[in-house]
Amino acid sequence: MIRERPVIVAVDDNFTGREQLRIELERRYARDYDIIVEGSSTAALSAVEATLVAGPRIAIVLASQWMEELDGTDLLRQVRRLSPRTKRCLLIALEDWGRPSTAIAIQNAIASGSIDHFLSKPRVSPDEQFHRMITAFLQEWTATELLDPHESPLLADSVALENDHFDLIVVGAGPAGLAAAVNGSSEGLVTLVLERDAIGGQAGSSSMIRNYLGFERGVGGAELAERAYQQAWAFGTRFLVGTEVISMECGYDMHVLHTADDRTLTAKAVVLAMGVAYRRLEIPALERLVGVGVFYGASPAEAKQYENRRVFLVGAGNSAGQAALHFAKWAKEVTMVVRGDSLEKGMSKYLIDAISAADNVQVLLHSRVNDGAGDMQLASLRIVDDKDGSEREIEADALFVMIGASPHTTWLPAEIARDAHGFVVAGAELIHDQLLDDWLLPRSPKAFETSVPGVFAVGDVRSRSTKRVASSVGEGSGVIKAIHDYLETRAKYAALRRSPTQ
Repeated sequence: MIRERPVIVAVDDNFTGREQLRIELERRYARDYDIIVEGSSTAALSAVEATLVAGPRIAIVLASQWMEELDGTDLLRQVRRLSPRTKRCLLIALEDWGRPSTAIAIQNAIASGSIDHFLSKPRVSPDEQFHRMITAFLQEWTATELLDPHESPLLADSVALENDHFDLIVVGAGPAGLAAAVNGSSEGLVTLVLERDAIGGQAGSSSMIRNYLGFERGVGGAELAERAYQQAWAFGTRFLVGTEVISMECGYDMHVLHTADDRTLTAKAVVLAMGVAYRRLEIPALERLVGVGVFYGASPAEAKQYENRRVFLVGAGNSAGQAALHFAKWAKEVTMVVRGDSLEKGMSKYLIDAISAADNVQVLLHSRVNDGAGDMQLASLRIVDDKDGSEREIEADALFVMIGASPHTTWLPAEIARDAHGFVVAGAELIHDQLLDDWLLPRSPKAFETSVPGVFAVGDVRSRSTKRVASSVGEGSGVIKAIHDYLETRAKYAALRRSPTQ
C-alpha cells in the first residue's frame, strides 16, 4: 500500500536517545507525517530506500553523529544521493558539544554538503528548542518540495503604483538594497525598490550563508531575501521586479529615473545597490554544482571548511593570490589555474613570492578548467594544458572562480564618478581619489554619498566595498542616516547648486 503522507526518519543507536526522539517526533508530528525511528544506520538507510520505492516523499532524516556502523555524516551523505531534496540534520548529544572531534565532524559534513543542519538531541519533553528547529526544517522542505516557484513573493511584480514620486528609490534588491528599503520605510521614507532580475541578487542564489550573524546553522540566501522582502513590504516599501533602469537625470533637489518599460519615476534621494555580475566559466556541469563545491568569488569564512581537502582557484589577480594563501592555511592542496604564462602580469610581487614559498600551493600556467563532475557535490575537474593540448582529470573538493566581476553601472550619468572598473566611488574615497571637481556644497560627501548629492551607493556596486552579505546589509542600513541628513538640508543645497557663485 502506498502511503500518501510525507515521512520523517530518525536514527540513534543509543536506546535512551532513540526513545526520546520517538516520543518528541510522534507527539508533535504524527498527525501529519509518518514517523520512522530506527536503531542502526543500516536499518535507517534501508528504511529510506524502502520509503522512496513505496512512493511518499521524505521530509527530514535525523541522524546521530556517533554510531557503531555508519556515522551520521556518512549516512546523510547517502541520503542526499537517494533523495536530494530531503532535509538532512546531524544530531549531537549534549556531552559531545565542545569536543574537537564533534567540531571537525560538523565542519567536514558542511564542507562536503552532506548535511543541511545540525542540532542538539532532545533532552526534555517537550523540548521546544528541538521543535523550533524541526519546524524550520519542515518549512524549508515544504518551500522547496511543494510550492510552485512562480507563486513566490520574490517574483511578484507590483505594477500598480499610486504615484511616480518617492522620498527614496533603491535600485537593486540584493542584501544592501533590501536593508536600505527596510530601514528607509521603517523610518518614514516613502520607498520604492526597482529590481531588474529577482529579489535577493547574488546572495539569493546562495544555497547557504554560514557566517551571517544570528543564524548559527546558516541561512539560505533565498530565505534571507524573502524575509527581508516581507519585512520591507510590511513597512510600506513598494517593489517593481523585472523593471530595469536605463537612465537617470540628476537634478538639484530631485532625481529622475527612466525604465525600460517607459516609466518615469522621481525621488528626493536614490540608493544605488545594483550589485555585480561575476564572470562565469559557462560550463554546464559546473553551473549545476554552484553552491555545492563551485563558488564565484571567495570568502575567508569558507577556508576552514576545506581543511585537509583539495581546493582549486581560477584567476591570477591579487584577490586570487590572497585567497590561495588563505586557503593554504587549511587545505591539503591549493591549485591555482592560470591561463597566462606567468603571475607577474596581474599579481603583486609579494604575493607571488609567498605563493612560491608555500609548500601546498601549486600554479598551473597555460591552463584552464573545461569540465567537472560530481554527484550532488563537486568531485573532480578536467583541466586542459593549452601549451601541449593535454587534458587530465583531477580530484577536487572545491572550485573558487575569481576572474572578475562587472558592476551594473553603464546606465549611470557621467557626473556620477566611477573607478577604472566601473564601480561607483562614494564617501571619503571621492576626496582620496580627487574626484570632486564639480562638488559645490559647503561640506564633504556623506558616508556612501556619490559625487552627486542625494545619490548614494552601497554594497557590491560601491568601489572598495567588502563583497560580503553582512557588509552589504550594514551599508544598506547605515546609508539611511546619511539620507536623512541630506534631506533635512536639501533645499539649501539645491539653492547653492543653482547659484554657485553666491
